[in-house]
Amino acid sequence: MNRTTFRNTVLGIGATAAALALGYFGVQQLGRNNMFTIAAAVGGGGAISYVLQKPNQPEAPTAPIKTQRKGKKS
Repeated sequence: MNRTTFRNTVLGIGATAAALALGYFGVQQLGRNNMFTIAAAVGGGGAISYVLQKPNQPEAPTAPIKTQRKGKKS
């Protein structure tokens, strides 16, 4: 495992633990229904931003374009 993969793995585990802790303490302080509302709002915002993204590059053709080769036929 190289250094970048290890760092990303550790950061991913840390982010997951932080999200679980935030959710747990959020439910304790705000209540279950409020946390569901917040989660739905964040999820909806993420879905809307995903749909509204502009593609960075044009779409690839669905079928490869074949080119004719010039030369002797065998």
